[in-house]
Amino acid sequence: MSHGFASNLQLAIAVLLASIVCSISLAQVAIPQLTRVDEDEANIRLDGFVDEAIWQRIPVIDGMKVIDPDTLADTPYATHVRIFYTERGIYVGAINYQPPGTLVARMTSRDTQLDRDGFVVGLDASGEGLYGYFLRINLGDSMTDGTLLPERTMNMQWDGSWDGRTQALEEGWSVEYFIPWSMMPLPKVDQTRQIGIYLERQVGHLGGEAWSNPPLPRTVNQYLSAFEKYELRDIEPRRQLTYYPFASIVYDGIKHEVESRVGTDFYWRPTTNTLFSATLNPDFGTVESDDVVVNLTAFETFFPEKRTFFLEGQDIFNTSPRTSGRGGPGGPISLLNTRRIGGAARFELPSEISVIPTDLSRPTDLLGAVKLTGQNGNWRYGTLLAAEDESVVHGTLQDGTRVNLQANGRDFSIARILYEDTSAGGRRAIGWMGTDVSHPDIDATVNSVDMHYFSADSKWVIDSQLMHSDVNGVTGVGFLADVGYRPERGVQHHLSATYIDDEFDINDLGFLSRNDQVNLDYSYFLNESDIPGLRTRSTSIHITNRWNTAGQPVLTGAFLNRTYTNLASNSFNFSLRYFPPRIDDRLGRGTGDFKIPERWGVNLGISTDRAKSLAYRVSINASQEDLGPAQLEGSAGVVWRPNDRFSVDLNLSYADREALLVHRGDGAYTSFESHQWAPRMEMNYFITAKQQLRFSAQWTALKAFEDRFWQVNPNRRDFLETVTNPDAGADNFVVSRLTFQARYRWEIAPLSDLFIVYTRGSNLPSNSFFTFQDLLEQSWNDKIVDTIAIKLRYRLGS
Repeated sequence: MSHGFASNLQLAIAVLLASIVCSISLAQVAIPQLTRVDEDEANIRLDGFVDEAIWQRIPVIDGMKVIDPDTLADTPYATHVRIFYTERGIYVGAINYQPPGTLVARMTSRDTQLDRDGFVVGLDASGEGLYGYFLRINLGDSMTDGTLLPERTMNMQWDGSWDGRTQALEEGWSVEYFIPWSMMPLPKVDQTRQIGIYLERQVGHLGGEAWSNPPLPRTVNQYLSAFEKYELRDIEPRRQLTYYPFASIVYDGIKHEVESRVGTDFYWRPTTNTLFSATLNPDFGTVESDDVVVNLTAFETFFPEKRTFFLEGQDIFNTSPRTSGRGGPGGPISLLNTRRIGGAARFELPSEISVIPTDLSRPTDLLGAVKLTGQNGNWRYGTLLAAEDESVVHGTLQDGTRVNLQANGRDFSIARILYEDTSAGGRRAIGWMGTDVSHPDIDATVNSVDMHYFSADSKWVIDSQLMHSDVNGVTGVGFLADVGYRPERGVQHHLSATYIDDEFDINDLGFLSRNDQVNLDYSYFLNESDIPGLRTRSTSIHITNRWNTAGQPVLTGAFLNRTYTNLASNSFNFSLRYFPPRIDDRLGRGTGDFKIPERWGVNLGISTDRAKSLAYRVSINASQEDLGPAQLEGSAGVVWRPNDRFSVDLNLSYADREALLVHRGDGAYTSFESHQWAPRMEMNYFITAKQQLRFSAQWTALKAFEDRFWQVNPNRRDFLETVTNPDAGADNFVVSRLTFQARYRWEIAPLSDLFIVYTRGSNLPSNSFFTFQDLLEQSWNDKIVDTIAIKLRYRLGS
């Protein structure tokens, strides 16, 4: 090798190394810094006008791309965003330019998802894509928010203490945010920290078209971890102490009793990454109501949590995508269903004592609850303790003598620890969670280990969980696995595997629709945004294989779904369903299994642009009952918004069933011809964006007439056998349930509210055979719930 060549080679290597070092250095300094301003100097009046002098010193952020539809095209209008922070929190100001006369403002209840002009700030508080927040404000000041876990798991039940205002302008509209540090946990750092920021804008007059920076359409795996990183210096928020004292008074018009309560929720951040919370003498009801549901199956209905104390800091207890019902069949599988805490007490009811049914289903009072969540480096942890009070209901003997029934309260304990690592790109995590329920009649303990993997190339997402339960000495095991793969934008494959033995039980504190299941399910999703004349075309294919541990199929099927959305944002969808023969091993509740023949189903639906002042939806579902005869269901709805403050949402559902199968005991069944009507109404009027009048009513009425009688074959697993009527009397029955609520809500300040709520409800006897019109009138008159509640909650502290 010549000396000249060697010198040139050395020079080339030196230049290459210098380039690499320079590139690394540039990459290290490429993270933009947010501007820090003293709170007094900022002097922001949160009114939606981005006109304070400080905003002119802040650089503009734009660069949005179209993400819905998924074209990643340049946006037709500019969006000028400015962000700075103080020792108290983050301020965001945005001017959303668009032509005059195109603004779409719709005032709605908090967390209502509706196409309109809106702006989103997403925050990755961890700086590593581990946890964050989704904060949206719409033109007119209606708000939507939720917590975020990797990558796009949202808890929309959570409400945060952030605030924002909007204003209509000649050239578009503007928005201002204030997001306090006290709202979020922040990793402990020396001087410099990173946070991720995501900006999104929805344009109502373009059919709800969405733009974002960075551009993260739903057709990619990355979301939280891909938020744009920003650097913050010299920010160490002071210790935070917040109280939520409340007072409530409830008048019961049925019992003519008045109950009052005073208590408080307490939140303390001794450090930026630790939150201690407690509730004393809590009041967990009176201002929200669950949907009216008629459930004649063997499976429990899941209702989401709505209580503020249990929602705050709750994401650490999320162990799997199945917790929110995503990623697998059969609804949620969750070790912690906080609706169990303070649920109905378990009374032993002698046959000679009668009790008002609503007293038995009444929530149990809590003595108190405490929660601690935090993090240290790569570790996050949480614990929750709660104790119920004793419950007492009044009963009546057959001779009229009044007696008291008493039930002991339960004690609940939950602990969680999670290790997460993002140092090599993507995410790897392993965690443990344990729960315990203690009661004189119950000793239930559950332990689990969960593992998570998100590949550095964003294509693979893997979640798995091993579980073990011990309820009064009876043990069981379970396993969950979910694998997602996106080879390219718009295409996704998903595989779900489940094994749960027949002794596994988490329902003393968690939620599981059934044990004894072995599942392997596959789903394929395709989203296309390049079809001429269409905004999007979405296709999904699902293959379900659900078996019990004895090797019998309990639900198998193949499903095809397709949705077309045209350029006017009107949608048409259809689905085809095929169910091969299977076994029903649950409806008889242990009195014998029986075969179900193959079945088919089809669904058609049409909906119009929800951003319009008048929108409607229609759907028809034709399928087969478990015994084979036809089942027809239909629904129609209309939403009218004559202006931004007033809306009426009407929906009517009808079901005609030829063979509604009901278990009568000891392997005997009756199939019924049934007709069910279910109207629902919600009317909202906003005095201001923070003061709302809401009237809601939901009625479900079902009339069932016995048709044929069936019996399980006691000698072999076979189809149900027809038999003669086992008794002379008719088993016809009626279900008629109504809930009405009139509610005034005044949001005095963030998370500070005054509620005045009137609630009325009924549940008619099963022998109430009237016309549907008379049933509705009777349901309104024969009330079993009739309450007026006033509740004031106010946030105090830092």
